[in-house]
Amino acid sequence: MKKVFFLPLFLLLGLSLSAQKAASFSLLDFPYTDVHLHSALKPFNSLDVCSYSIWEPINHNCEGKLSKLFVSSSKEVPRYSQCHFEGLMQGNVGLGFLSLTPLEKGMMHVRLLNEKKKGKGTMACVSGVEIEDMPCRKAQINYYEDLRANIEYVLEAEGQNYYMHAIPKQYEVAKSREHLQELLADEHKLAIVLNIEGGHSLGLSLEENDISQTEEYAQFYLKNVDRMKGVLPLTEGQEDYLEQPILSMNINHFFWNGLSGHAKTFSGLQTFVFGGKKGVGDGLTPLGKKVIKKMLDQENGRRILVDVKHMSLDARLWYYSYLEELRSQGDTVGIISSHSTVAGCSIHDKAFKRKDNKAKNKHAYLNRWTISLADEDIRQIHQSKGIVGIMLDKYRLMGNKAKKAVEETVEGSAQRRKLYVQVIMANVFATVKAVNEPSAWDILALGSDFDGMIAPFECYASSADMPLLAQDLYAFLQEPEAIFDLFTKEEVEALMFDLSPEEIIRKFMYENGRNFALRNLPSDSSEG
Repeated sequence: MKKVFFLPLFLLLGLSLSAQKAASFSLLDFPYTDVHLHSALKPFNSLDVCSYSIWEPINHNCEGKLSKLFVSSSKEVPRYSQCHFEGLMQGNVGLGFLSLTPLEKGMMHVRLLNEKKKGKGTMACVSGVEIEDMPCRKAQINYYEDLRANIEYVLEAEGQNYYMHAIPKQYEVAKSREHLQELLADEHKLAIVLNIEGGHSLGLSLEENDISQTEEYAQFYLKNVDRMKGVLPLTEGQEDYLEQPILSMNINHFFWNGLSGHAKTFSGLQTFVFGGKKGVGDGLTPLGKKVIKKMLDQENGRRILVDVKHMSLDARLWYYSYLEELRSQGDTVGIISSHSTVAGCSIHDKAFKRKDNKAKNKHAYLNRWTISLADEDIRQIHQSKGIVGIMLDKYRLMGNKAKKAVEETVEGSAQRRKLYVQVIMANVFATVKAVNEPSAWDILALGSDFDGMIAPFECYASSADMPLLAQDLYAFLQEPEAIFDLFTKEEVEALMFDLSPEEIIRKFMYENGRNFALRNLPSDSSEG
């Protein structure tokens, strides 16, 4: 049975003339894949206060006392859920890489939230998370316990009916590549693949007491890796083994976790508010290297891939070197960068080697911070048959020159929407240029980072808007044009390598993410 998704009437009416030209091709003939989203973050973390379903839309509670500085500085972060499961199905998304991440203690810093007076209200308004007690009160947080509860929350609602226009819908978490194929063939099922964002998720908060280099902590952490690999039960003394594979885990997120230094994410103001300076730019620790090797090991439990997003450049380079050792032994490990920005240059370029600060992107169209993928990163991902998910945070994707061009247009105008397409395509074509082969189109995917507190493009602000995104990208591919001063029209056409717009849009919006999951999920016949 061909899989067809319900699409809201307002999106059908909004289809452009360019999409109507290709009578033999429909952008709704195939479901979409999003390789990075946070659908569970708001409903799970609000359980103590609200009984939200992962399916239903959530509007943030912005009543009561709020930190005006925090609220105003995050005004472009949506005050509603972007990727609740109903929205995914409305937006023709049939496969979602669900990223689970415990809230980090640093993100609830009392310096700005002033938790005694305004903390809980500000948290609810900005993040959509309503909590009874501020976690920053605790001297130490066991992130693993939070992750375990998050997994249980997702799994307990599997297979339950949720009615959309009187039609029952369900979601299931893929247990194997064969199971995923079954889910994708069922028009009423949403296929979910589990992922974890941030190595902190298997450990403890370290702000008050950094015990990460002790043998006791190493054993605690490595044991939790085994729990995610299905080797040990999720809960000590019980038989609750995780049957669903974890496809990938980021080693890093926003703060020091004892495993590795992270790439800089925060602006100067954000660093002042949250901290997060410790470990920026540093390499992997001995524990971090042990964790990576255990994650990738297939002799004892399921493999968990390493998501390189948020890793420092030094950590990434060590990881690539380790993967080359494995390749020499006949083991090619797919590299995932799930929600990426692309620098469009080499790691050796002066523009990339400069210190990550506001001035670094002043004369750039793309984001040149080292959190972005350089050409060498992209070639490593391509060689591994990996995946590059392009995120939908408008400010992360562009440098100041692109931002200035956007600001010269009117919000909501056709001109601004056209520039937003150029911003996305600049990152896409910079990825293809780094490889400079037709097979570069096999590693690109959508990795929105919805509900990850991003500043989205207004016209593509939620999963329900993905048909509009597909339409606009397809229209660009049908009638290519220059992308800022980065690519001429002729260069764009050459980098398409004679692939049709239909082929490219199917790869980017669906096939590449699906194929990556199918290649890397365990088979029903595999052991462990």
